[in-house]
Amino acid sequence: MKKELSLVAFVGQKGGVGKSSLARLLAVAAARAGHKVLLADFDLEQLTCVEWNAARLRRNIEPEIDTRAFKSLKKLRKTEENFDLIVADTRGLADDLTKEVAEESSVVFLPTGTSEDDLRPTLALARRLARQGAEGKIALILSKTGRSERQIAQAQQKIETEGFPLLPAAWGLRDGLQSEFDHGGTGLEAANHYLREIAESASGAMLKRVFG
Repeated sequence: MKKELSLVAFVGQKGGVGKSSLARLLAVAAARAGHKVLLADFDLEQLTCVEWNAARLRRNIEPEIDTRAFKSLKKLRKTEENFDLIVADTRGLADDLTKEVAEESSVVFLPTGTSEDDLRPTLALARRLARQGAEGKIALILSKTGRSERQIAQAQQKIETEGFPLLPAAWGLRDGLQSEFDHGGTGLEAANHYLREIAESASGAMLKRVFG
């Protein structure tokens, strides 16, 4: 690449916590802010981001997001174009590639739900990545949250006790947001102002964490 790799990773220890959704949301938000973005899909079995981008292109949704599949960080390094931001969506289950991508990244986002079933493995992964060189890069995101303020507060307290940074905005679980992604959107393009506010709040918090 023509300049130092600018990489942000979304990683997780289990599927279903919104990792791919948030990666796509950040990529679109950064592109809308004028950055040249590459969305790198490392999950070759699911190809969630690649399939989503195909739907986005079919519907001519702007801005266009350069989305490609990669099987290794070495392949990504060979990418010739200059990008302001590379957003990496890793596999659903953390592995050696996850560790490698996290080490190379400037920010490592770990989405998690509010339940113990989500928090326990996510915090364990955060501790492991911190020991392996990602300490100071990690930021957790409460994702797919419901409307219970008590559950959100309990999850926030648990994360704070562990000493990991938590983004101030949560990614809400709403049926309309899933429909947006099914059709190539992210919520930022939604006609429904409530869905748009959720997407704008979460993407704004991520952009601030990445760009300061």
